[in-house]
Amino acid sequence: MTNAVAVVLPLEPESARRAREQLEPFRKSLEEMSFLDLRLLVSELVVEALHTESEAQGARIELWAELRDDRVHVEVAEGGAAFRLSSRRPEPGEAGWGLHLVRRLSSRWGIRREPERASVWLEMPLAA
Repeated sequence: MTNAVAVVLPLEPESARRAREQLEPFRKSLEEMSFLDLRLLVSELVVEALHTESEAQGARIELWAELRDDRVHVEVAEGGAAFRLSSRRPEPGEAGWGLHLVRRLSSRWGIRREPERASVWLEMPLAA
């Protein structure tokens, strides 16, 4: 089994599917429901990145996922405007919905901001 994956994706709708496919090596490490949640969360974070209007030439989404002790750790990164927390609960399809789901479904999560980049990390526990 692969213990880690890293992929750079273009800023386009098809990248959500491609990001989900990259998680396949972790299927057997997680309970089925947790694996489905992980796929949903990564997909929604990619969609969240698409909501930002990045004007940078060659803007892209970066995905890292790895097995760490008792969990799968995932990070999705994009330009600095991505992944803004809303002061209210967003509706499905609105900017902020992906982060709302991450807060609800992951065991741990966080946001990192740098001047030209923002990333969300999350963790899902391994199957018992």
